[in-house]
Amino acid sequence: MPDESGRTAGSGTQRAGIDRRRFLAGAGAGAATALAGCSGIGGGGGGGPITIGGVYLLSGLAEALGAASEAAAQVAVDQINEEEDGINGREVELIVRDHGNDPQGQVRSLVQEEGAELLLGMTSSGVTLNTLPTWESLGVPITLTDIGTPFPTEHDTDAYGDQARGIDNLFRTNANLSINTYAMARWAAENFPEGTRVANLGPDYAYGQQCWEYFKAYADGLGAGFEYGESVFPSLGASDMTPQINTIIADEPDLVFTSVWASDVVTFVTQAAEAGLFEEAEDVLSTIGAAPDVFAAVGDTMPEGVHWSAWYYHRAYDNDVNDTFLERYRNTYEGTDTLPLPSFTGGSSYAAPFFYKQAIENAGSTEPADIIAEMEGMELDTPFGPLRLDPDSHQANAPTALGRVTQDTGDMDLPYEGAAMVDNQTTRLDRETAVDLLEGSGLPPGV
Repeated sequence: MPDESGRTAGSGTQRAGIDRRRFLAGAGAGAATALAGCSGIGGGGGGGPITIGGVYLLSGLAEALGAASEAAAQVAVDQINEEEDGINGREVELIVRDHGNDPQGQVRSLVQEEGAELLLGMTSSGVTLNTLPTWESLGVPITLTDIGTPFPTEHDTDAYGDQARGIDNLFRTNANLSINTYAMARWAAENFPEGTRVANLGPDYAYGQQCWEYFKAYADGLGAGFEYGESVFPSLGASDMTPQINTIIADEPDLVFTSVWASDVVTFVTQAAEAGLFEEAEDVLSTIGAAPDVFAAVGDTMPEGVHWSAWYYHRAYDNDVNDTFLERYRNTYEGTDTLPLPSFTGGSSYAAPFFYKQAIENAGSTEPADIIAEMEGMELDTPFGPLRLDPDSHQANAPTALGRVTQDTGDMDLPYEGAAMVDNQTTRLDRETAVDLLEGSGLPPGV
């Protein structure tokens, strides 16, 4: 349902009466417990720093996005150390690695060599799905801050089989693509009539493919009555999307749905504008294209009036925590190579260390099982407003933001020349609604 922004931030709270699952049980638990002991994860924890290990894409296609996630998490860690005396009086340190060619190896190294008690990541749905067994074997709490695929926060194997990939030590603070596409399908169903022809252009891997399937399933569940035209998937990082764009134009859709992200958005917008796509379609919906670094890169090529979305957009949330985040982020990165305005992963990356802090302080322990038990059902004030980690799926009830793109930004005090989003609305999704709307699709809600 739409989320009313503008709620005043306060202190974090732990929901009472939560049933806590027994995480370290069975044969696999022995290995996780042994690993925890070797890496210095104990009930007392000593007086040394608490280490958070992060793995993000810091090179290639998503270099800017991975760096922005790291930047937001670092702002949170600095605030915890400078204003809140660390965690139980212990300093917090953040060590971040690039995915590189061996993301699973990077995760193991952070835990086994750097002694990371807590983990953050990642920047790719495909890499995340492949890394689930590694996280599960290590047993260290991992919070996803950047990941679209709903599968890692779906635990109902009876209903969804091997699409339910949830593991007990994994949580997520960003709105996954199930939430994101629901918001977009709902908006489209409310603003476009039955018979609207929708075409798709997305990256050729798990995220792009799942976005299109979920959008169609939610639109159908909402009774939109849309017709679905061409669906094309340029390779991730493609330098030339013109053939796929021309295929979409030839299909003569009323509405275009796209899930390209990061530098692929710049390629898409530039080449789509040259080909005349924005003049041919009534609107172009983008899942996570609404990012300040993207708007800065595209500049005045960005068309006005299209409706774009993001997991986090700085102008969509009016609360004290968001104000603090934006101020600290600007003060930290102004005058550096990092754009002093958070990207669409900013809110979730900033929130995650605070969930860890609250869980450890509530538990009085850095044991993985104790942290996990505290995080299940935890509610905390964040840049999104109050955010709650579902005790079963471990997915936060994070909203997604959707707004209208404008070039009229003269009064916005932006640190770049380019477009922004206005008329922003935020939408959350509960499991009951998702299950109902996805019925018959075979797709797991992941919430």
